[in-house]
Amino acid sequence: MKILFVINSSNNGGAIKMIVALYKEVKRHFPQSKIVFLKKIESQYSNIEGAYYLSDRLSSLPDYYKVYQRLKAVMIDEKPDALISFLPLANIFTSVIGRSLGIPYRVASQRNPPQIYGFVVRTLDRYLGARDYYTANVCNSKAGMDAFSEYPEAYKKHLSVINNCVEEPDFSISKIDAKSRIGMPLDKTILTCVGRLHDQKNHEVIVKAMKHLNDAVLYLGGDGPLRDEITKLIESEGVERKVVMLGDLDRDQVRLLLRASDVFLIPSKYEGLSNSLLEAMSYGLPVICSNIPSFTDFLKLDDRQGHAGMVIENNDDREWAKGIQRMTHSDELLEDYSRRSLDKVADLSPQKMAFRFLKLLGVQEKEYVG
Repeated sequence: MKILFVINSSNNGGAIKMIVALYKEVKRHFPQSKIVFLKKIESQYSNIEGAYYLSDRLSSLPDYYKVYQRLKAVMIDEKPDALISFLPLANIFTSVIGRSLGIPYRVASQRNPPQIYGFVVRTLDRYLGARDYYTANVCNSKAGMDAFSEYPEAYKKHLSVINNCVEEPDFSISKIDAKSRIGMPLDKTILTCVGRLHDQKNHEVIVKAMKHLNDAVLYLGGDGPLRDEITKLIESEGVERKVVMLGDLDRDQVRLLLRASDVFLIPSKYEGLSNSLLEAMSYGLPVICSNIPSFTDFLKLDDRQGHAGMVIENNDDREWAKGIQRMTHSDELLEDYSRRSLDKVADLSPQKMAFRFLKLLGVQEKEYVG
């Protein structure tokens, strides 16, 4: 079987990380498979061997038309047996072209709530999904699927949930050595947040929380459109000695940062299912998160009340500071939430995620040994 994977761009976002992980795992079993990026953005994913990068720009109607035609040409040339696309634009282009070419399996994947996208994209996705252009439509969390609750039944009948995967953590270096490599203080609690500097990620509340904390340092891993704004906020709040901006990090740098960290903070306003959350949990980091459906649903404990992470009810910097203090001042809580993190992600391997996608293409277990 040859599978063509398609996504909007090659930036460093979570959706790109997941589709690349899925592609690499599937390619071990179906080596003819290929991956297509509609737009090339310089990142750790911008030079994948054998990948297609269709354009350096995607901002005008002529750009979209050219990329659509190039994607069609790739499909005609590659003759895939199945298509898997991530994010609405890729889902729309891939399903329309794939159906016109008679490709029988066209799996779309929704990585965020539909409400965050523009009217045109939402309307096209809703129209195509309700008319069988998608043979399957995968969300990465139950909360993500629930966001489509008002959609027509013809759309919802194709929806299912496949959680993101997480790589095996690297414990080859000790926590103290990892802190030393990064230059972290050994007498402070190390708080970490990894994600794009974007309004969605809500860094503002945890930066402000740091003015109430004296025994911790916050490390922000990531870059994005709010870099200058967050830099100014750090200065205006007087927390220059308590918040460190690391900029964009590659895969190995993120893994080193997580190994060095004591607690992981994720204050997002909305998410599908955060890859950075899963990866932090794989390192056994206690998690403190915002009160949004995708987090509370995923982190809910199966065998008892409560969550695998500490949920901060309101988007208030004082509440965040109190939660951080409560967690970091109790060895018992730190150990308990560390165990909860490890237990929660134990089943989320790349092999299992890949097979769940492949089952949607009619692949039997005997054809895929994870």
